[in-house]
Amino acid sequence: MSIRRFARRVLCTLAACIALGATSAGAEPLRICADPDNLPFSKSEGPEKGLYVELARLVSQKLGESPEFVWWLTYNQRKALRNTILQDGCDAYFALPANADYRVRGLLKTKPFLDVSYAIVAPSVLPVSGLADLRGKRIGVLHGSPPHILLAAQQGYATSSFRANDEALAALERGEVEVAILWGPNAGYENARRHGGRWQVTPVTGEGLGGQVAVGVRRGQDELAARIDKALAELQPQIEELARKYGFPRGKPMPLVARRVAPDARSANLSAGLTVHSSMVARTNAPAASAPAEGVIPGRTLFNNVCSHCHGTDGASPVSERDLRKLQRRYKDNWKDTALTTIKNGRQDAGMPSWKATYSDAQIEEVIGFLTTLQK
Repeated sequence: MSIRRFARRVLCTLAACIALGATSAGAEPLRICADPDNLPFSKSEGPEKGLYVELARLVSQKLGESPEFVWWLTYNQRKALRNTILQDGCDAYFALPANADYRVRGLLKTKPFLDVSYAIVAPSVLPVSGLADLRGKRIGVLHGSPPHILLAAQQGYATSSFRANDEALAALERGEVEVAILWGPNAGYENARRHGGRWQVTPVTGEGLGGQVAVGVRRGQDELAARIDKALAELQPQIEELARKYGFPRGKPMPLVARRVAPDARSANLSAGLTVHSSMVARTNAPAASAPAEGVIPGRTLFNNVCSHCHGTDGASPVSERDLRKLQRRYKDNWKDTALTTIKNGRQDAGMPSWKATYSDAQIEEVIGFLTTLQK
């Protein structure tokens, strides 16, 4: 084993990676970073390996190389990138958002090879041809997701929010919701594997509802990117076959076009027909909280009941961009004004709804006061 190869193995060990797969005689390894527990995309153990793993093997075969997998959990994808491919721990990362807005210094991406999107999950007897067909239905959504924001900004749509696809599908099976709009690949996979294909899963298109994925390689590896591009283009029939195998919603996406409303209209807030899941607080224009008991931090209960789904308990999200303990470090002396504006008006581009018609100014100020206690 060469010194360089040995150094790579040591690096992966120190980074808590588990490299699998042996290099076949006469073939250079293509080291591929993937999540070890993220079906239908990738899996290190078990009979089903996931679309990205199977595709990586096909790409390696096209390149005349042997796949060598480096596993790293991707709850925080940018952290995973920093500790794997950007440290020369692997050669290719399957897969990354292909859109131009998703940039990582030191990486370049191949051309897109697969479309992914949210999807409408509904009984086959329920005809759905557009957003209007969902009016008056009880709709399951993932909390803070683009469909959640989309429906919250419209009148006449009653939503129940859930933390994960499987929770929403279980509610659909129990009849607690009549239809759901969920992340398509996961919903399609779970529908096929755990629910016997009970529901029709239809991909949707619209602002923030879908995109494409690409393979990431280190900057400067233009030749490798071009070779992978060529292999992906030749493998399009197999990619489509893998998508069907793992239940990814296929077919022409259904447009979900929302009626545009004024940013300050009441219907742009979560109070417009929103019914939240039992794990959240459901209050519309609720009065200011009474004086807290001794030792209770004002705003903490409200924050942990409503905001922790995205920002973590007490603001301690594992995703750096959502970690609210870093607001002062991020925005300096303006952090309180920034937080107040964001809570009241929302940031739809980031999945943050507007709360100004759901909670009083006094309640929002209490949340700001609680966030003050978190700053490091």
